Amino acid sequence: IEDDYYLVADKPSGMLSVGEGSAEELMRTQTQLSELRAVHRLDRDTTGCLLFAKSAAAFDAAVAVFKTRRVSKLYQTIVFGRFDQSASTVDQELDGERAVSHIQREAGSKDASFLKVKIETGRTHQIRRHLAAIRHPVLGDREHGVKFARDPRLLTIPRQMLHASGLELPHPLMSGKTLKAHSPLPADFRRC
Repeated sequence: IEDDYYLVADKPSGMLSVGEGSAEELMRTQTQLSELRAVHRLDRDTTGCLLFAKSAAAFDAAVAVFKTRRVSKLYQTIVFGRFDQSASTVDQELDGERAVSHIQREAGSKDASFLKVKIETGRTHQIRRHLAAIRHPVLGDREHGVKFARDPRLLTIPRQMLHASGLELPHPLMSGKTLKAHSPLPADFRRC
């Protein structure tokens, strides 16, 4: 999506959100907007919806909305093992801050489960850390993931299977409007 103030890009795997060679730098070049800034971040290997502000004023307004927790962020992930519950909530502090993740099982086998995760807070590696804490780490996660598995294919997945599939928030600069974006699952995720 794009309007006069914001755009949402579909970030690929292997790219930082900000910094040298980042999605932010690439989008600045493509749009020729020198003030363009990423409003939030996704891990290098996480794919999906990344919100950019086109000006400093739009950035500040969006950050203010993120702080109110009125932003809905939906992720899809494939995790190790069978996730038995159809729905669950992890409310566990991370780095001394409250962190809440709502989990819904979409499909599962004895080796892996496909989940949707909606987060209330946006802590560093929140989903990856919460899922690892309940013994269902994200497949392909080299930092928080499994080190051994009954099925060796689970250890050869080249990146973490985490995708930011949806983003919705009250428009920071247009009263009564909503910013809403969806990103379809990338091909490597679908294959996995």
